[in-house]
Amino acid sequence: MQRFAVVLLTILGLHLNARAQYTYVPLRHQVYPLLIKGETLGLFSDYALRTLPLDRDTVLRLLRRMQEQSARMSDADRRLLQQMLAEFTDPPPDRDAPPGSEIHALRYRDGDQQLFLDVTLRQSFRFSRNRLEIDREDLSETDLRIAVRGNLGEHLFYAAEAVNALILGSENLEERFDPALGRIQVTVGQSIFTDQAIGYFAYRRGRFTTVFGRQKISWGAALADRLGLSAGNEPMDMLRLQFDFSRFRYASFHANLQGLGSPRYLAGHRIDWLVHPRMQIGAYETLVYGGRNIELAYLNPLLPFHIMEHQLGDRDNNMVGFDLTAFPTDGLRITLEIFVDDFSLDYPLGTYWGNKLAYHFGVHWVAPFGVRPLELSTDYTRVDPFVYTHYDTLNIYAHYGRSIGSQLGPNADRWQWHLAWQPRRDVRWQLGYAYIRQGRGDIMVAHRPEDGIYKGFLRGLVERQHRVWQSLRVQVLRDIFVRFDVLLKYRRNAGRQPGENRLERFGHFALEINY
Repeated sequence: MQRFAVVLLTILGLHLNARAQYTYVPLRHQVYPLLIKGETLGLFSDYALRTLPLDRDTVLRLLRRMQEQSARMSDADRRLLQQMLAEFTDPPPDRDAPPGSEIHALRYRDGDQQLFLDVTLRQSFRFSRNRLEIDREDLSETDLRIAVRGNLGEHLFYAAEAVNALILGSENLEERFDPALGRIQVTVGQSIFTDQAIGYFAYRRGRFTTVFGRQKISWGAALADRLGLSAGNEPMDMLRLQFDFSRFRYASFHANLQGLGSPRYLAGHRIDWLVHPRMQIGAYETLVYGGRNIELAYLNPLLPFHIMEHQLGDRDNNMVGFDLTAFPTDGLRITLEIFVDDFSLDYPLGTYWGNKLAYHFGVHWVAPFGVRPLELSTDYTRVDPFVYTHYDTLNIYAHYGRSIGSQLGPNADRWQWHLAWQPRRDVRWQLGYAYIRQGRGDIMVAHRPEDGIYKGFLRGLVERQHRVWQSLRVQVLRDIFVRFDVLLKYRRNAGRQPGENRLERFGHFALEINY
């Protein structure tokens, strides 16, 4: 493997240097809960976490600011902080990696050049049951992930990641190549293969950054399900621009969307403002359009979409959003999001169907009652009927058949409570409960004249869900993780069928080795 990588580097002419690398950290990484906890504790004040994923430079900068006030952290978090500091500090190419540094399958060095290659193997087992002991499903999933990162000179960086999953035990063996139905699925005998890839170049100089390639993007104030751009989205091929200043950041992107016909595009721009060390405000526009070539007006980061959509014939789907993150005191975070799909002052805000709004309000409390390893959080999310929909199928707010925004979907709301406990550096346990109400409609069904002029939020038959889940993750050895999850779901009027009540049970066990 090492000889092959050396030959590959020589062919590509990758001349790397010793500077820190501007490459994104996967959203599954354990550093994110630590950073969120540190921000709530008031160990740093920054707008960085409003847009995810973070780059390695930013992660290291925030970790170092946390280190300055680490005495306020629990012993477990301080130990995890030290591990993360070592992991995100790349050694100079002329030196061996010190103890505690990130483990790599390959670190290639040649003078002042170096490249990092990582291999992750993940074996998981999934179980599902319902109250009648039918629809039983026991799945085995084996994921192989290969990732590489490096830089070309002082300002140009690159990263690539390929994931392939083998699934055994599924009864659904149909091949799926339509991205509107979700991730692509290939069947070989009784085996299912799914795959996905990320790859991009990033240029960073001073306060300006541009990124081109296939990547993920999420933004908002919510810690979980965001209204504008969800953290659960599949990667998109995009061009991103970003300007960073001490008190504010401006960012824009233009991306391809998959599914529901082609071509389809998503454009967005956002400004984050650090109003006060204890308050951050964000505002953004997003827009979906398709059925034609790329509009240069939507590539222009300085033009407002609302105006340009009208200039281009008022045929696209333009949304705006606002979010707020406030820290009334150290250890307490309040989040607020408002997402506006369509809006008119000529009709009642709360009842007219064309005022398609979504809301989120959340509270995150770290070290409640002085118990440092503990975190408590609660949030409420409501999505009005017909949010994310559009009369033109090409303009639906969807990618790979799923909402780009909240995964809750239209005409639904959710109360959620969450507890996290980290007694040791290598052990994190979580317990949660959610109450969900789901009415008629989904993102694929637009408003019709026969629906009337009223929203009818949760009108008629409603599915009601009670969800209880727990998750335990243990780092048994450095970068070797074991995870065990259990979800219980009780659904009344399941699928909005009257009297159809179900108790569903799901289990998940995983072993992950990152080398």
